[in-house]
Amino acid sequence: MTDASLPLLIDLARGVALDPAVPVALADGAMGAGIGALFQPIVLLAIVFGTALGIVFGAIPGFSATMTLILLTPVTIPLSPVVALILLVSAYGGAVYGGSIPAILINTPGAPGSVVTCWDGYELTQQGRAVYALAVSALVSGVAGLIAAGTLLLAAPFIAEFALSFGGPELFLLSVFALTIIPAAKDASLTKGLLAGAFGLLIGTVGNDPQLANPRATFGLTILRDGFDYIVVLIGLFVFTEMIRLAMRGSMVGVGEEGATGAGGYAQTVEGIRDVLTRPVDFLRATAIGTLVGSLPGAGADVANFVSYNEAQRWASEELADRYGTGIIEGVIAADASNNATQGGALIPTLTLGIPGSGSTAALLGALAIHGIQPGPGIFQRSGPLVYAMIFSLFLGNALILVYGLSGSRYFGKVAYVPIRYIVPGVVILAVVGALAVRNAPFDILVMFAAGLLGLVFLRYDYPLVSPVLGVIVGSIAETGFVQGWLLNQQDPTAFLTNSAVSVGLLVLIVLSLGITFAKNYR
Repeated sequence: MTDASLPLLIDLARGVALDPAVPVALADGAMGAGIGALFQPIVLLAIVFGTALGIVFGAIPGFSATMTLILLTPVTIPLSPVVALILLVSAYGGAVYGGSIPAILINTPGAPGSVVTCWDGYELTQQGRAVYALAVSALVSGVAGLIAAGTLLLAAPFIAEFALSFGGPELFLLSVFALTIIPAAKDASLTKGLLAGAFGLLIGTVGNDPQLANPRATFGLTILRDGFDYIVVLIGLFVFTEMIRLAMRGSMVGVGEEGATGAGGYAQTVEGIRDVLTRPVDFLRATAIGTLVGSLPGAGADVANFVSYNEAQRWASEELADRYGTGIIEGVIAADASNNATQGGALIPTLTLGIPGSGSTAALLGALAIHGIQPGPGIFQRSGPLVYAMIFSLFLGNALILVYGLSGSRYFGKVAYVPIRYIVPGVVILAVVGALAVRNAPFDILVMFAAGLLGLVFLRYDYPLVSPVLGVIVGSIAETGFVQGWLLNQQDPTAFLTNSAVSVGLLVLIVLSLGITFAKNYR
């Protein structure tokens, strides 16, 4: 660690963010301070505990990484920013991996991103090879997470520097692209995806006008002058909606035998490790797809799973392609390597552009705001040591996934059998507490309940839930960018088309995104 990093480390330990005027030249010092922060006992404990807690929560069917982050965020408020955010990032990685455990054991995905894992993982369990499948899942998840963390470490500073050149038109077009990519990536209806995103934008207009400070659509309610907090909307749409659906189903688990959770042993673990090492192409392809798809705003692990599995089957020999879905290791590798690789990929646009790469990172954005960290262009100048500490914690967290996963494969499945009568009331209480803790406003509890009921309507008619949340998040970015671009260019609409090469590139991406979705819908 250099001498220049020592004062930065002291500030980091105290929870002090860097001044925006800190020059880029201090990047090396910021990196050294970030690494140094990891050697504090409390930070190491946060990584160890956060990863384990994330795995446990992720192994509960329906309890996704998004829900884990939302419910843990209020708990971290008393902690310093570095401890709180590293705890959340570690829990995020653990929950993404943990969702594959019930998918393999009882054919019930712990999260939407683990749906594809069921197809071959559960088939292996029924063949008496549950530990084999869990070992494969743990190995590819941990190593893919390490590779994605390396990609984040290398790419994020350059993307953040590039993002500093974004003006008003570029920010507006980026927000529009973020809304159009969801129906394209999730193979949803173009009309429904855009309508859901527009609804989120509409919610985002409630409150004081950011330019004139005049109240809009507040209906005389003082609480609405600050608008709807998107964390509360997020809790309602993702947590409360899922708990209602779980209660309506009446059962947490699918068809499966509890006895299968303990099948196998050390020999199956060794066999799983060996078989993964003999398939490097399958693993690297899935990891690359997961990192790339994860970096797309709103796409997330569930999209990466389907893309990776489809590509693995497409590139396989005709004989092997026919065996996908019957219990083969290639299917588990394709699903779980891409699943965990999205963690590092999704943090790239979240940290550097302030636009979430998934529902989980949307929740993480709220945690960043609560702890006084402003993501987006210039984040490495404002909070460089903290950001580097978060990135380097991913390496330790994913290494722990390997340790926990390979050593605890025979025991994780028991979490999936927690009775539903305990899960639903407990999670709803935590959701209410979380919504209340955001602004200490009882009104937010009503907003959460309303968003949860609205989420059921969205799901009933196949509207993507991520779209309205993303609309609320990027609404202020889009509005500010549009107003700035409109005024600075003398109200010339062509400025949004020709302001820079970045504007042109974003327009091309928007057209491609809309075109792909339209073509899919037409077919």
